[in-house]
Amino acid sequence: MDISSFSCIPIAFLLGSVPSAYIVAKLSAKVDIRDEPDGKISAAAIYRRVGLLAFITVVVMDIGKAALAVLIAQWLKATPQWVMLAGAVAVAGHQWSMFLRFQGGRGATVIAGVLVAACTVPTLIGAAIAGVLAWRTKNSTYSFGVGMIMITMILFTMQWSGVTAPPILIAPPSLPPPLTAYHLLIAYPVILGLMMMLKALQVKYRPGANILTRQDEVNN
Repeated sequence: MDISSFSCIPIAFLLGSVPSAYIVAKLSAKVDIRDEPDGKISAAAIYRRVGLLAFITVVVMDIGKAALAVLIAQWLKATPQWVMLAGAVAVAGHQWSMFLRFQGGRGATVIAGVLVAACTVPTLIGAAIAGVLAWRTKNSTYSFGVGMIMITMILFTMQWSGVTAPPILIAPPSLPPPLTAYHLLIAYPVILGLMMMLKALQVKYRPGANILTRQDEVNN
């Protein structure tokens, strides 16, 4: 792989670091979203503090910047493994943005953008299932986890069913052995989900988080 393909990694981090929620909050309501008590710089925080239109704008920006990171890596003719790495780096850039002193959100919408560009049809099916669950259960974290598992299951099923790959799928289905990029793609949603869990733990155990939680319990 030449240097032009390797350049997809810093580009992905730069795109991921674009602080969509911070920008939209500042421009639309002059709100600094970094002072959220729960420590999350997210689209959900935008919905609570600014409104629905701003929330939709942030979601579109987050999905778009992540998908663009993957598509640029493909355009630079990077291997599927490097394309997947670029997607993960974009997620990391969102979670630890260089423009926000390495603060950021958990990355659910950015993960969605990466997966939409990497494996479109499985992701849309998983997102539809997650959306129905979120509507029924009102639990977005649980629904997101189920969606990630469904995408992995669909990719695994495609491997054994001989289904032709959709137009946007960075590695075609392949039976083992040998180990191929597609087998890494099957695990990719889980890997990105673990990154989200890591960020959630960092936010939960950040300095002062327990004090804020106790204050919220008293106020409620």
